[in-house]
Amino acid sequence: MADLELAPLGVGDAPGLFAFERKNRDWFETQVGPRPDIYWKLDTLTDLIREQVEAGEMMFLLKIGGRIVGRVNVTALENGVAQLGYRIGQAHCGQGIATRAVALICQEACDRGIWALEARVLRDNIASKRVLEKVGFIRTGTAQIGDLDCDTFRRDLDQD
Repeated sequence: MADLELAPLGVGDAPGLFAFERKNRDWFETQVGPRPDIYWKLDTLTDLIREQVEAGEMMFLLKIGGRIVGRVNVTALENGVAQLGYRIGQAHCGQGIATRAVALICQEACDRGIWALEARVLRDNIASKRVLEKVGFIRTGTAQIGDLDCDTFRRDLDQD
C-alpha cells in the first residue's frame, strides 16, 4: 500500500476537499451524519477552512499519491483533551487507512502536548469502533448528539 500522508489543511485545498466531500456525501451521511450546509458551496467552505487555519485548529487531509482519500481533525481542545474526528472516502474503506490515520494523528496530537483524545461514533458504525479500539481507544459510554445515538471513546496519549 502506498504511503499515507497526513497533510495540514490549507485554504488552497478547498477545491479538492469540496470535490472529495461531494463525491462521498451520501456515504458519509450514513456513517457520521450530515455536514452543515456551509460545506456544499465552494466559497463558504473556503471561508470555513480559512477560519480553521487562522484559529490554528488541527485539520489534516489524508493523501495517497497526492490524492485526497480522507481527512482527520483534532478540535475542541480543552485542558489537554481534544475531540477526534475522521472520515475516509468510500472507495478507500477496508484498506487500513483509517487505522493508520488515527495512529498518525494520535502521535501528532501527543507531539503538540495533547494528553487525551475523545471520539464519538454512531452506535451502528462497527467499522469505526473497531478502528478506535485497534489504536487503543476505550469505550467510555454513550452520548446523544442531536438525534444521533453515539458511543463515546477515549485514549490517553503517551507523554514521554
